[in-house]
Amino acid sequence: RDRTPTISFHISMSRAMTPSCFQHFWIWSLYGLVTLDAFKLLDVGAPRTGTQSMYDAMKILNLNPVHSGYQSELRPALCEYLFRNGSLDDALGVLDGYDAAMDEPFMLMYEEIMAAFPEAKFLLTISDAESWFDNYAEMVRLLVAFQNETERSHFGVLPPECTAMKSWGCKFRNSTQGDRDICLRNYHRHNQRVQEIIPPERLLVYNWSDGWAPLAHFLDVAIPNEDFPHKDQVKQDMEQREGQLLSEILGA
Repeated sequence: RDRTPTISFHISMSRAMTPSCFQHFWIWSLYGLVTLDAFKLLDVGAPRTGTQSMYDAMKILNLNPVHSGYQSELRPALCEYLFRNGSLDDALGVLDGYDAAMDEPFMLMYEEIMAAFPEAKFLLTISDAESWFDNYAEMVRLLVAFQNETERSHFGVLPPECTAMKSWGCKFRNSTQGDRDICLRNYHRHNQRVQEIIPPERLLVYNWSDGWAPLAHFLDVAIPNEDFPHKDQVKQDMEQREGQLLSEILGA
């Protein structure tokens, strides 16, 4: 399946969403294998647009979120469906027990989730495109340099299109201006298409400067009595490893 946000992608997705498919999901739910009515919120923003902060925010709001960067063992079923003609049943089954999800490749599943979970809502976190690309490139540099073998192995079994937004044509290492332009064009297309496809009453375009109020109102919950979280644990861990290595080199 082509996951670049284009017109051809929209047509192929429409053909994939057959009534018999969703009848099967209903039967699955009837027998308790997945709780389709439990899922509440999908963050459709790209990775590196604050998904780690949003993960913590969802927990503060008493949701049970899944973040594909933290729980990478859940990615294979999603990746197989999106890029290898795998089972949609298996992909949606990954959400069993969770009521919110975020990061790659969950954010590519908005049409399927919109249809399978009629009450679910969607959150679009947006960053300045140029800053987003630079942030992602720095993150990739750190991961390549300082991830350990166990961490790398979690992603090595995935289709290559299912990591680092390669499905958008992104190339964050040794990228040319042409590579950057392709990636940013598809970043914008994704954000635009999300807003065209998802009904406005089910979508919140979130501005990070607004804090809790719009998010709590959108989800019909009380505003928490604590600061909105701001977290980038993965990058922080890699930077810490980089600092330790530099200390060892300079102290040698």
